[in-house]
Amino acid sequence: MEITFSPRAFYPAELKLLKKLVAQNEKMANRKIKFSHLIIAGVIGIGCAYVAIKIPESFWTFLFGTLGVFAFSFIVFMPYEIYKLTKEHKIILNQVNEIIDKGVVRTCRISAERIAIAPEYEDESDLYIIELNKKEVLYLWDIGYNLNKKFPCSDFEIYENTFFDCTNMRIYPLSDKTKPIKIDKKAKWDYMKKFGAPGNLEIRKIAFDETLKIS
Repeated sequence: MEITFSPRAFYPAELKLLKKLVAQNEKMANRKIKFSHLIIAGVIGIGCAYVAIKIPESFWTFLFGTLGVFAFSFIVFMPYEIYKLTKEHKIILNQVNEIIDKGVVRTCRISAERIAIAPEYEDESDLYIIELNKKEVLYLWDIGYNLNKKFPCSDFEIYENTFFDCTNMRIYPLSDKTKPIKIDKKAKWDYMKKFGAPGNLEIRKIAFDETLKIS
């Protein structure tokens, strides 16, 4: 079972963040390598190669030869790397502009009864278990490692993936931070190896107190 998202107007902080992302990605999307940089790299590469050939074989031969290889590698690979980078930022820029043009963001408001945290054991990230009611819990993984600044809290909104992918913001807190119930991280790891890990934003029909028994 999955949560349901509904559209609402932007909060000022969200619109400010989106406009900041537009400015950042516009700058990166228009980035180009200067021809003068390729000329300089070429001169350095030729110079180092010439010195490496002329001097007797020694440490300096290796050093100048290596520098020459790096310089020629810069000429060959850097234009393509910059092309890939600018392409990625253009995609992000288009996604952010699409969100702004729609004028709304899709969220799901959550009013939690209780919240537990199962800390990261290896590299699976922290897992929050949120009591929605007496018979349902919501699983929320801290995928971006940024939830703990203002979370957990009893009242909050969850952003849909489109907004999260662009901003790395998963939740918008609507109440003060609270202290969660802590589950042993090793017990969580053993439980997941036995029964499998719950999906992110997955709702399961199970009592909150039952989920605590893994500890």
